[in-house]
Amino acid sequence: MTYIYIYERWPVIILFISGYILFRVVNSIGIPEYVSKRSLAFSGGRVPMLLLCLIAVCAGLSMFIPNTVTVLAMLPVIRMLNTEYPDLTTPLTLSIIYGSNIGGMGSLIGSPANMLLIGALDFLNVPGRMQITFFNWLLWAVPVAALFLFAAWGLVLLSVPKGVKKLSGIFAEPAMVKPELKAGGWIFLSYILFWSLSSVAAALSSEYKGLEPVVCSIYFISFIYFVFIHRIQQSSGIKPVLSFRDMLKGVPSGGIKILILLVLVAAIVRFTGIGSRAVELLSKVLENHSVMGTHGYIIYISVALSVIFLTEAFSNTLVSTAFFPIVYLAAVHAGVEALPLMILVSICSTCAFMTPIATPCNSLAFGEMRGTSLRVMLSLGLVLNLVGALLLSLWMYKVYPLISS
Repeated sequence: MTYIYIYERWPVIILFISGYILFRVVNSIGIPEYVSKRSLAFSGGRVPMLLLCLIAVCAGLSMFIPNTVTVLAMLPVIRMLNTEYPDLTTPLTLSIIYGSNIGGMGSLIGSPANMLLIGALDFLNVPGRMQITFFNWLLWAVPVAALFLFAAWGLVLLSVPKGVKKLSGIFAEPAMVKPELKAGGWIFLSYILFWSLSSVAAALSSEYKGLEPVVCSIYFISFIYFVFIHRIQQSSGIKPVLSFRDMLKGVPSGGIKILILLVLVAAIVRFTGIGSRAVELLSKVLENHSVMGTHGYIIYISVALSVIFLTEAFSNTLVSTAFFPIVYLAAVHAGVEALPLMILVSICSTCAFMTPIATPCNSLAFGEMRGTSLRVMLSLGLVLNLVGALLLSLWMYKVYPLISS
């Protein structure tokens, strides 16, 4: 039985493993820096457009590589900007936090919480779980992520100092196309193309569905070959796109310190039982709603608000892991579909924007960008939390069933 499960889920396992390797490829060959420079040039120094470009770049990257490592990749870019324009520390920091967290919900591999979601769906045997693929996740998630990003951009503009509208100096610098960028770009595009086509084929053909683990294994072998073995001409000589040594580069110290604090907070919560008691309280609230016949959207907005604001104080991994079985049972008791509620838990667990310890993205960015205003982060984050809870709950309640059906 275990072997059958592994065989059926092998494509998802490969998807996440190759996604991590892809992140190292993207980071190692400088794709974030290249895209950022192109975006900066596109902005022409206009602050609103500059911040929109940063948010969009972070969101686009974090759709295909983990949102935490998107922040790692973008930190050198905003440090460069911050050196030239110190008045923009807070807007720059919030831009990569908002873009990375929100963009992470845009694809199945964009957030580690989604990997936990897949495990929870299988463990609880939730109906409809096998319908979740790389491609159909994009269908419903990209539109809502885009709406969310525009809302976040509007809030970031409120943190820009008055009178700062246009910058000058570094925006005319051309973005050089290095030889390794072309090879990395092809690897990136082939990754997106393969998993999209594979998802569509699995949905349309039962024959391919049975062979999907084998096809994905063949793809993974070729992926490993072109990343670690095949030698190409690069700026520093002829060598593979990525070496195993590159897998460990680029971890900032300041952000790691706050991540350690995050782990300590999670440990305290686990041993004291604070998080469990908070989750039990929500469970009683949801059960009361189902008994009173007021389920439906009230459950969705209750789950969204609870997950987002609990994540502000506790680890998002702890909150999402604890909430998956609770919303499943609440959905069963209320007579509503469990799958969209559990997806809602996953995407909301990465959308806490108030505190530096709410998500790893917040921790890394705030820890590295000294001078970021905590007051502004808390106030704007509160508003964005409320906007996110309303938008995501409505989307999963009304729009997701239409797209997924």
